[in-house]
Amino acid sequence: MAGPRPAEAERAARTPLGLNIGVVAAAVVAGALVAAAVPAPHELWRWEAVAAAVAVVAAVTVDRVAMAAVVPLAWLVTDGFLENRLGQLTWHGSTDFSLILLLSAAAGLGLGIGRLGQVRRGRRRRER
Repeated sequence: MAGPRPAEAERAARTPLGLNIGVVAAAVVAGALVAAAVPAPHELWRWEAVAAAVAVVAAVTVDRVAMAAVVPLAWLVTDGFLENRLGQLTWHGSTDFSLILLLSAAAGLGLGIGRLGQVRRGRRRRER
């Protein structure tokens, strides 16, 4: 009898989605705490701190579904606590649209880098 197919074995070895979402959400909050130390007039630097946290955890987890769940959370945290005060959510038009694009691009870049790392590790294993 043959063993499990490669796709099933890979799926079984993955980290559960709920755990990935929790880890990524914690990283977003940590990124927001770091960004809160940046003075308010430097708003772009504050956004980039959160985007960097999103990109790093996207590269580590390589979980598209977790990123789809957490990018809106990252926008809410950034809009409510870094752009405004005390969690007040408001829509600032093109500014918030730019923030959504930045966070989505960071997630996409992180996922791409993480997937590239997975492919490279797989090639190394096959070469051995």
